[in-house]
Parts: sequence; C-alpha cells; structure tokens
Amino acid sequence: AFRSTCLYEEHADLLPDGHWVWADSAYPLEPWCIAPFKKPCNGQLTKDQKSFNYHLSKIRVHVEHTFSVLKGLFQSLRELWFRIKDEKDLEFAVQWIKCCIILHNMIIHFEIEHRKKDRTYKSSLKWAHKKGEEFIVQETEGPDGEEVVGDRTYEGTLGQAARIRLMDALFDSPHSDAQHREG
Repeated sequence: AFRSTCLYEEHADLLPDGHWVWADSAYPLEPWCIAPFKKPCNGQLTKDQKSFNYHLSKIRVHVEHTFSVLKGLFQSLRELWFRIKDEKDLEFAVQWIKCCIILHNMIIHFEIEHRKKDRTYKSSLKWAHKKGEEFIVQETEGPDGEEVVGDRTYEGTLGQAARIRLMDALFDSPHSDAQHREG
C-alpha cells in the first residue's frame, strides 16, 4: 500500500535534498525513508544498531507527543484533512503547521517574558522576529550511493548507506547522548 502513495512515488519532488522521513520497521528502507534495523534471521543486532533503534524510537515518541499537543491546542490541525496531491498542497500543509508551531512557541515565550518583566511584550517581539528568521530553508547535500565521508565508506543499498550515515551522525553529534557501543 505504501508503494502506491504520493510520498513513495514522488518523494524526490516532495522532500528537499538531504531530508528524510522516520518510519517504523514495516516501511521499506530508502535513502529518504529511514526505518530501524531489523533483527536478522538467526542473528542479533549489534550494540550500535540497538542503540540507533533506541534513539530513533525516542525521536518518534517525541514527534507523536508533539503532534498530540499541537492538535490539542489548534483545532485547525485536527481538521487539516486533505489529500496532498502535489508540491503546492504539501507546501500549504507545511506552512500551516509551521504557523501553529510558531504561535505555540510565541505563546510560551510571551507568557514567560510577561511574568519576568514589567508586563510589556517588546523583548518577546524581538525574539519572535529572530525565531522567524530561523525558518529560512538551508540547503543540505543529499546522499549519493557509496559515499566517502572522512575516513568512512558507506556501502550497501542507498537506504542502508543513508541509515548508517544517520547512525554515525547520531553517535558523532555533540548534542546527542548516544555513544558507540562497540569498537
């Protein structure tokens, strides 16, 4: 069923270069569709693969909770039921969701600043303008098969190489608490 969806058929048009979707293990592994490692027949996952799956699961849970919170706060997101047929429809949905996220963050920030200061919103408005500038799209370089990055060669299918690159990025990020589990 997934292979007949618009996302599967037109992922190159719908997802910017260097972007992907997180999926569960029922979905096919593609460079733009990253799923957890599956336990091989008569085998075990490596410690790094288990760690990657654990952190991927944490991300997916946070995303699902975030969706629930936003839908609870913004009725319009619960009613955002339309079929995304092309890039224009996707852009509309993305902008709608971004607006709700920005409003949510502004509300939180305004409430905090309002309590801290003399009940004016000048500093909050400066913050809102600064945060709005962060939504400018940054171009990133996408994966291209067997790619050498630093001293590491990524082999296998394009999906396998993309997942391994993301696992390395997870372990190498100064913002992540994930650590390599094997030598």
